[in-house]
Amino acid sequence: MIRWLALMTAVAFGCVAYPMYVIRPFRAQGATELAIALVVRAWGPMLAIACAVASVALLVRFWSRIHKAAVVLPLLTAAFAAAGQINIFERMFRPIDSLGNLPASQAQVDADDMVLAVTFGPTSRAYPIRMMGYHHIANDWVAGSPVVVTY
Repeated sequence: MIRWLALMTAVAFGCVAYPMYVIRPFRAQGATELAIALVVRAWGPMLAIACAVASVALLVRFWSRIHKAAVVLPLLTAAFAAAGQINIFERMFRPIDSLGNLPASQAQVDADDMVLAVTFGPTSRAYPIRMMGYHHIANDWVAGSPVVVTY
């Protein structure tokens, strides 16, 4: 019985941890592992809830025969199921809505830093990749026009 509880805890943990591990900034991702992470991200929250419900049901059903310390496993499973309901990627990759602009001579960008550049007429903006890698999106105005810069 403990093995089943531990398995459900591990599955619920994997439903939260695997997408976070694969879909994180500045990490190379293979097509297969990214596809798996996206499927787990889509179905993982429901699977983690199912694991939490099943582990609580097993704990209640076998309460008299199980070691009382095993109550930790359903609690962990429920915690992972709750964590799976939070879209961590919205927190990790929040858009930048208020950008500061300064002349290139004052910008603290190393000569070998890569940037995303936008030019409208005589006005140009550069967005460092090291900044965009964490936010993935920036809302800005260039030459009076709204732009969305994404990476």
